[in-house]
Amino acid sequence: MQMFPHRKGLVLVAVFGFVLTLAASADAQSFLRGKVTDFWDNPLEGVSVLAEPEGSLGRTVTETSDEDGEFYFSGLRGDYSFTATLDGYQGLRQIGTVGGTSRNELGRLDFQMPVVATGGRFREEIEFEAGDGAARLKFDEDGTFEFEDADGEGEGTYGIVELTAVMIVRDYDGPDDKFSVNMPVVVEFGDKMFSSLTHNGVELSKK
Repeated sequence: MQMFPHRKGLVLVAVFGFVLTLAASADAQSFLRGKVTDFWDNPLEGVSVLAEPEGSLGRTVTETSDEDGEFYFSGLRGDYSFTATLDGYQGLRQIGTVGGTSRNELGRLDFQMPVVATGGRFREEIEFEAGDGAARLKFDEDGTFEFEDADGEGEGTYGIVELTAVMIVRDYDGPDDKFSVNMPVVVEFGDKMFSSLTHNGVELSKK
């Protein structure tokens, strides 16, 4: 009967030690959330985000952004490089610490990915305008464009193949969702000198 309390104490110590082990294990696991958007803050789905340890410790992990552009890492700790890639966009890389208390510790990991235009671009800014001034379209050499017509105004990215420009509207201000990422706007140029184009049945001349 004298040994029973002693054994009970051993059991309590063992349980307490197990709890400490679980706490240490939980502390070793770090969680990191992030979001990927384009230049106009539209969420990008299907972005591959690669996490690679900067030293010999750690593991390489890849996650993919969902329809809201969100992704999530768990179980990482230490110094990592994170690389986001998606076809049609410029890849981006960030370096930081997951967990710990260093100055460059990552609380969130967000990417804003520039578009890489598919097709050719103009070598300089070029602008087209309808004769009555009701419609205007400007192409920049960086692969972006702006437009304004009777229905609203917007901007996005473009690529030129021969005499056809395919424009992806990323940001639109109008009475409805006339333009979207899934509905590209296609314009045809009048000649090889790009002196005019046709947009929604209206001819715009080069300014």
